[in-house]
Amino acid sequence: MSAEKTVSVILSVSPYRETSCILRLFTNTRGLVHGIAKGVRGGGKSSVPVDRGFLLEANLYYRPNRELHTLGSLHVTGFFPGIRSDIIKSSIRDIALELYLKSITQSEPHPELFELLVKFLGGMDGPAASRNLYPLLWRFIYRYCRFMGFGIDRENSNVRGIDTAVIKSIDRADDADGPDGAGNAPPSNRSNGENLRITELLLQYCRQHLDIRTHFNALDFLRSLY
Repeated sequence: MSAEKTVSVILSVSPYRETSCILRLFTNTRGLVHGIAKGVRGGGKSSVPVDRGFLLEANLYYRPNRELHTLGSLHVTGFFPGIRSDIIKSSIRDIALELYLKSITQSEPHPELFELLVKFLGGMDGPAASRNLYPLLWRFIYRYCRFMGFGIDRENSNVRGIDTAVIKSIDRADDADGPDGAGNAPPSNRSNGENLRITELLLQYCRQHLDIRTHFNALDFLRSLY
């Protein structure tokens, strides 16, 4: 069994035994992967501080037809401190991670979805993000829907409850994307309640098309902060 170098976003971390973790990763080469990282907890010489939302480089010992694979030589290449230090940003980030966890079940390469997620995290971490957090999330969901084959109609919004003008503003920001991932997404001048309402309606649209039957815990937590 040979190792392949992979780069991934950590979607979730679960402790395993005394010093190991099971990581759910979205990788650049194989899509969704469940991997066991041995010895990363407990303060030993093999310890690596891993958490959801981190960018991780690792050797992946992949075996077809197995649900759990082995990870080695872990190295965190990005941890987005601007997101981790802000509870609102962290909650909005977790909505994006949860969307991947709830809707992607197969280990298949989706480089466009990997790039989308990394760019979203970079945009959220950047200096422009504080004034347009919700538009960044909405644009992320808008792109995700398009990649998954059930894009939102900008001319006649097919998301019940969201005005076409909102969808057009997201689409315009998408066209004007910038190198930092923030693009020209306009600041949301709406109330927190309205921002949450639009977010929930977009997620309901995803749930309908992807047969997601559970609520988004990250959205519930975000709502509780207000």
